[in-house]
Amino acid sequence: MKIFKYIFVFILPFTVYAQNEVPTKNINGLYHLLEGERTVGNKQTKTKFFQYSLLGTTKTVAVAACKKCIPAIYKYQEAESKELNRPVFYNNIGLFLISYDKESFVMVMAANKQDADWTNFAYSNFYSKNSTKVKAMSQKKIKEFIVEIAN
Repeated sequence: MKIFKYIFVFILPFTVYAQNEVPTKNINGLYHLLEGERTVGNKQTKTKFFQYSLLGTTKTVAVAACKKCIPAIYKYQEAESKELNRPVFYNNIGLFLISYDKESFVMVMAANKQDADWTNFAYSNFYSKNSTKVKAMSQKKIKEFIVEIAN
């Protein structure tokens, strides 16, 4: 009986968390950025708004610098999500938005889209609802995360 309790209390949560999660409205909210990004009027922002929604039957995440700003739309990638065992979104300019944990995302764009080497980025950033996680993140940790999930 003790073994069952051990498995249930300590191992099951990791197994459940490691499984691919279907994106939901829990994504919605204000995210803090590792590195500031340019917005309207060439201003810098260290926060972005994320909003999950359905466009017809397509699962999307809209990311905007302000509540009235025009968002960038990222479409849910079912095959990549299953392969990486976490929600993955993609937009038409080549940016991948990959779930890091339940309240954070990594955004990356490979330096060469045709190259299978996903360790060289043209762009990468970290977004989290938790500002403490942002302070603990670095570009090196983003790269390590991508290498880890790609293997």
